[in-house]
Amino acid sequence: MRSKRPTAPAGKNTTKAVKGGFSIGKLILTLIIVLLVVVILFTVGFFLLVQFTPFNAAKMNDFNSPTVVYDGNGQKYITIGNGSSSIPYQDIPKDLQNALVATEDHTFWSSPSSIDFRSILRAAYVDLLAGGADQGASTIQEQLAKMVYLTDNKSISYKVKQVVLGVQLSRHYTKQEILTMYLNRVFLGSNATGVEQAAKLYFGVDLRKDPHLTLDQAALLAGLPQAPSAYDPLLHPHAAIARRNIVLQNMANYGYISQAKADWAMKQPLGVSAHSMGESGWSQHPLFTNFLFDWAQRHGISPEELSQGGLKIYTTIDPNVQAALHQVFFTNKYDNDWPGPTTGTVVEGGAIFLDPKTGAILGAAGSRKQDYTRLGIDRVYSLSSPGSSIKPIMDYGPAIESGKWNYLSVLDDTPHDFGGGYTPENWNPNAPPKITLQYGIQWSQNVASVWLLQQIGIQNGVSFAENDGIPVSQQASHQLGIAIGGNLDVSPIMMAQAYEPFDDNGVQMEAHLINKIVNASGQVIYRDPVQAKQVMTPHTAHVLTRLMQDVVDFGTGQLAQIQGWGVAGKTGTVQYSPGLVGNHPNWVRTGWFDGYTPNIVGSIYIGYDVTTPEHHMSWVTLDPSGNAAELWRDVMVNALAGQTPQQFPEGPYPYATGLPNAAMNTSQPISGLQASYNASQNQVILNWKANGQNNGWVYQISRAEDSSSNASNSNNSASNTTNNSSSANSSNSSSSSLTFIGQTQNTTFVDPGVVQGNTYTYQVQAYDPSTQQTVGSPLTVTINVPSATLPNQGNGPGNNNPGNPPGQGPNGPGSGQGNGTGPGNTTGNNTNGGNPGNTTGNSSSTGNTGSPPSPPAPGGQGNSVPVGNSVLPTSAPAPSKPKSSKH
Repeated sequence: MRSKRPTAPAGKNTTKAVKGGFSIGKLILTLIIVLLVVVILFTVGFFLLVQFTPFNAAKMNDFNSPTVVYDGNGQKYITIGNGSSSIPYQDIPKDLQNALVATEDHTFWSSPSSIDFRSILRAAYVDLLAGGADQGASTIQEQLAKMVYLTDNKSISYKVKQVVLGVQLSRHYTKQEILTMYLNRVFLGSNATGVEQAAKLYFGVDLRKDPHLTLDQAALLAGLPQAPSAYDPLLHPHAAIARRNIVLQNMANYGYISQAKADWAMKQPLGVSAHSMGESGWSQHPLFTNFLFDWAQRHGISPEELSQGGLKIYTTIDPNVQAALHQVFFTNKYDNDWPGPTTGTVVEGGAIFLDPKTGAILGAAGSRKQDYTRLGIDRVYSLSSPGSSIKPIMDYGPAIESGKWNYLSVLDDTPHDFGGGYTPENWNPNAPPKITLQYGIQWSQNVASVWLLQQIGIQNGVSFAENDGIPVSQQASHQLGIAIGGNLDVSPIMMAQAYEPFDDNGVQMEAHLINKIVNASGQVIYRDPVQAKQVMTPHTAHVLTRLMQDVVDFGTGQLAQIQGWGVAGKTGTVQYSPGLVGNHPNWVRTGWFDGYTPNIVGSIYIGYDVTTPEHHMSWVTLDPSGNAAELWRDVMVNALAGQTPQQFPEGPYPYATGLPNAAMNTSQPISGLQASYNASQNQVILNWKANGQNNGWVYQISRAEDSSSNASNSNNSASNTTNNSSSANSSNSSSSSLTFIGQTQNTTFVDPGVVQGNTYTYQVQAYDPSTQQTVGSPLTVTINVPSATLPNQGNGPGNNNPGNPPGQGPNGPGSGQGNGTGPGNTTGNNTNGGNPGNTTGNSSSTGNTGSPPSPPAPGGQGNSVPVGNSVLPTSAPAPSKPKSSKH
């Protein structure tokens, strides 16, 4: 038999007490009271907020005029949209009203309040998880309040304002009035604000004359407010159909139409096409308008805000530059300068031009006409490998910045394995094995550029490039292939900004398009941020500008030349297959030219968005980077028309130092250093030969003096017989006691301050004032200056043939009294007796008894030496400039 459960004694409380004497019941009661207090306080606070928040009802009757865009000169350039319209409620099709309510706010007609508490609670939960106000939860009233009174913002305080203004709208207007104002102001994609404009744009329907839309048309328009750009039926037809069908299903779910009718409407084709809505930026300046919308969206300004009207947008655009871009990209005038299409599809491209001093965007083009769509692909931002156009930024710029390299530095251009099997090739298989740095950039040598990056340190190159605005991935930052553009993704706007410091003493100004945006109330609501940054030294910018003038004047960028203007720049080619060998050695993905004049810097790239065997370029007739250079020139010639040509402070480096054999002359710019003593003038005369052109160099002369041999020379002057004329020491060593005594541009120097009986060592070093660096290795020569001639030594002057023209000195015996005769190879006048020396110019010596014969030496210059260190520059014929189709 089961026992009965014991019952509690009468009068006993069965609630279990919590430790400390506080029961669970009391806890629940306390929480309920707190919650009620919070609700009451919130309700009272919200009521007070609604009561005391200013509400300007008159603003609801202000319909915006079109947005006006001004150019950099402050002149009206384009208009955007047609402003908001004011079609009356009775002209709005009923299906459109129902479709909108079913999709945007299905409680609109039934709810006495403008607040959707269920949606707000749901949104609040999501916002707490996200840490911000990401969910909309907006009723039609709140969306209308945002259009009229607020800007786009997702802060919680902004959301509270939106709710409050929505309540105030409900207090001042009927539901029909609110719905009408909403449908007249809402942005519906492309260039349409309000349903009147949208019906005309997409369907060609004038609702004022015929206020009817088909069910599928009404559903299409009702689906656009959520994301008008993403669902734009002209740009994204598949997305637009999918969104339309969701709206139709909502209408069926909430009883506005039957499921059968919804199913029928879902099967209808999209049926849209662009109909004219009058003059606007899209028709007048489509390339600029497309870029403006893209720029604005990337900087937090939505297409809706631009298109709803009432704004004044002040830009930096230069009408001449933008018109030039329109000519090249949007007309057929320059089609011959574009590479030919494959399989009927035109080669695409993108370009942007800046003011290097301010960073102001002067013009941009993101598409050619054949592939243009509103809000379509903007190739100003398209990413691609830059090819060789990265070399000034990744290789040559940081090398010059280090202070250890100059335009005459010798680079190794011999193809070899740089490690891990990486063996880059040059486009010219017959390139010289050793080249000057100038030749390397001028003729875009791949091997030398990779070698240079390896020498300066890959991280130094990466740091320089990143500081200049070029992104480098972690993986790419350890690969030498980035020296020639491998594993890098850049856009024309990145490259234009990266080249900008070369044109402005190393300073980079942040690219910007919008100076300010002013709303209908006269408030400035936006400014583009503009910051300046010193990314390289002025010296580096100066040297690279001279080097890239070499590229345009003499090298791969010759097709970018503009008559009368200084032009600097660099070409770039990206091949279809890695390396210059493989299955398709002549197939090219993209071609680049990045360049500048003293007042404009610009980047242009050409190529297909997706490269395939059917869509590629070829360099059989012309490297596509040459096409890019031509198109860059076409833009600039039109943009600069009528302006006075400008040059850079200094032109290109000399043509000769960019030749294939320049490295040989640069490594040893002088040879044949000789010293001779002129007893009648008591001076030492130095002569040498310049290898190649002088190139503006000077020759620095240093001297070391040794007087320890003076006494022995006085007692035995015969020991100087062979030392009166001395040849250079070919070693690169120099004495630590050398003292600078002067410099000259000539190949002769006279030292008048010598002491007889002393020994002198002279050093001659080539020096480039433009780079403030020495060139090649110095040469040294030592000469013993004889003591004064003692009585009874020597029996008279020797005879010597007169000087001959350069290089034609005879090898003949010199006659003098003594025990020896030696063959003399002189060019010039030997004025005293004795053995003729191996000299260039005047040879002066005192006849010495018993001297052994001097060996013959090659003939030198036959010009007599001027008195003193005067400069007698010589001229040489300038070599002709090479032309090449390889870029």
